[in-house]
Amino acid sequence: MTKHSRMTPKKKGKSASLPDQNSQNFQSKKLRRVPLWQALVLPIAAILIFFLLLEGGLALFGVKQGLQTEDPFVGFASNVPLFVPSSGPTGKQILTTASNKLNFFNPQSFTREKPPGTFRIFCLGGSTTYGRPYNDMTSFSGWLRELLLVAARNKNWEVINAGGISYASYRVAHLMEELVQYQPDLFIIYTGHNEFLEARTYRQLRDIPPVVRSTVSLLARTRTWSMMTAALESMGIHSQPGAEGRERLRGEVNAILDRSAGLNLYTRDDSLRKKILEHYRVSLERMVALARSAGAQVIFVTPASNLKDCSPFKSEHTQDLDQVSRQKSGQMLFQAKDLIRHERWAEALSLLEKAVALDPRHAELHYLRGKVLLAQGNFDEAEIAFHLARDEDVCPLRALTPMRRIVTEIAREEGVGLVDYVDLLEGRMQETQGYPIPGEELFLDHVHPTIEGHKILAVALVQAMINQGFVQPGTGWGDEAIATVAAKIEGRIDQRVHGQALANLARVLLWAGKTDDAERLARQALAMAGEDKQISKDAETILVKVYQKQGDKERALLLLYSAIEKTPGAIELRYILGMALLEDGPFMQLEEAAANLLLVCQQMPFDDLAYQFFGLAMAKRDRMNVAYASFQEALRINPENLVVQKALAQFPQIPESQTLGPQAINIVLDVYPSLAPRKLVQVRRNSGNRSVPDGIEVEFHENGRLKRFLDIDDGLPNGFEITWDKDGRVLSRTKFRHGKAVDLKD
Repeated sequence: MTKHSRMTPKKKGKSASLPDQNSQNFQSKKLRRVPLWQALVLPIAAILIFFLLLEGGLALFGVKQGLQTEDPFVGFASNVPLFVPSSGPTGKQILTTASNKLNFFNPQSFTREKPPGTFRIFCLGGSTTYGRPYNDMTSFSGWLRELLLVAARNKNWEVINAGGISYASYRVAHLMEELVQYQPDLFIIYTGHNEFLEARTYRQLRDIPPVVRSTVSLLARTRTWSMMTAALESMGIHSQPGAEGRERLRGEVNAILDRSAGLNLYTRDDSLRKKILEHYRVSLERMVALARSAGAQVIFVTPASNLKDCSPFKSEHTQDLDQVSRQKSGQMLFQAKDLIRHERWAEALSLLEKAVALDPRHAELHYLRGKVLLAQGNFDEAEIAFHLARDEDVCPLRALTPMRRIVTEIAREEGVGLVDYVDLLEGRMQETQGYPIPGEELFLDHVHPTIEGHKILAVALVQAMINQGFVQPGTGWGDEAIATVAAKIEGRIDQRVHGQALANLARVLLWAGKTDDAERLARQALAMAGEDKQISKDAETILVKVYQKQGDKERALLLLYSAIEKTPGAIELRYILGMALLEDGPFMQLEEAAANLLLVCQQMPFDDLAYQFFGLAMAKRDRMNVAYASFQEALRINPENLVVQKALAQFPQIPESQTLGPQAINIVLDVYPSLAPRKLVQVRRNSGNRSVPDGIEVEFHENGRLKRFLDIDDGLPNGFEITWDKDGRVLSRTKFRHGKAVDLKD
């Protein structure tokens, strides 16, 4: 084969392969020409489109966002509705505040089916929304109801006050889960002062990395996450880190200050404070999500408080401050108070500046420095000092400074309404006092506004509703119309209303640890009570608690008996008396304690603590079968009652034949014509299904004093029978064994 002939096939082979190689090179170059951003963005866009379509589909099928269905921080041991249905005179269903909620909420009622042309507003929050120390009548809700009637007469307005005393934002959000079922148009939300009232540890969140927590929090706002969570939980798998360990709170508020230790349980915990602020933000976001699920709008109100005329509730020295420095700080505080009393402002300020430099986290030092700066006319520095005093308060019963920012940010991010109440009150103070620091001119105590303060907020809310198009004001709307409403509301406030308000205010101050102020106001209320038994009872109850806190138990008991004689059916007084007589010491009277606590159990059947303390009284009397049944009932009412759990775990073994059975706490009450309690008997069904007395049987004189006490087992006297005269003197004491009287020495 010639050279040429050998080369020809190669040339042909080479030339034959060129098109394929060129095509590959061309395709390669074409792929390389696709910009990198496109290669990354297109798959992400496809995922987002799929996600949006999935979200839309789930919305059509009624799947709710995670924030609408669950609080990621806490759960609740029970879910008793605020409003209960009944049939109205026209056959329409009426929703009314549940009777067992009236200790926390104003009585309110409305039709379940919203009438045509009606704009339904729910006002939510804590005791400020409620209207403390008055009630709904003078609250901003009450003002708003009256103002809207004259601002726009062409619409039917319903303003429902759903403010709950001591309710924090997470309880408000939980309540909204019920309220969104009642065809709301607008939620007005004023919350933030009660975030630190209940004990929460957030244990399940502390070990979760912040990145994971933030990611889960973001995903929890989607329906996809909600569906996935439900699917996983149906298989026993918890999708959300820490969800299975969420704290479960009681159905109603269990405030730390309600416990005997009170203020002593509060201590500085910056980590906990951060978690509470985070929970506050999530709760506000939940509220918006819940409102939107019902097609309703939201207006948030920034929580305002008394800065210049409310000292901190509890101060602590700066962490890691040595003992010598703590003593020095305390000495300077004492000296500064004396200098302030004598209005030696310059010396007081010099001393306080040194003290604050030494002990920068002591709340009362900042407060006193603010008072001195205010007296000297240095308003800017005074305002800063008062804010520090509030924020360093170890018992924060006033919304912290960051909370105003959180409310404002949520309103902006979610595109909902906002009334900056803090700014409104600062402006009023600047206008009337020459400085923007709210105090006693606008607040009755630490957080509750004066009647004028409520009016200021209500007028601003009407204006916000006008701005958002909810209200089209008529030609008569203006200052004159507002003045007419003010005259109407203020005309309803008589001496009785003022007396009740003073008693309510005294109760709040006592609860917050300000004993001297509480005693002063309770005495004022008592002086104004006249023949009003309710005000007398409330004021005397507060004075009893003041005496107890002061350690004067004898004086407290004398006042208790006197107060009960006026109002023998006053259960709160009976509760206090039972607890006082249960305490070890010279005033312990176990039979009388048990009798009064059993009456409380009968009148308050959902109060686990009443059964707990009645059980304790019977255990101290060695009636272990009765105590055991009472503890069981307490645990049935509240499975989270740790004290009762521990008591039952340590309980001595009781033969099954001696236990009173699962329905042992059946209490029969008979009353006098005056409705004062007369006779109280524990009964149960025996093995023959016959109802027999079993436990204790007690009788009261009509003046409320205990008349007779009898231990009973299976219908027979078995234990002690004791009788008393109307003044509380023992008349007789008999011991029984299986129905027969025996010698007391046996």
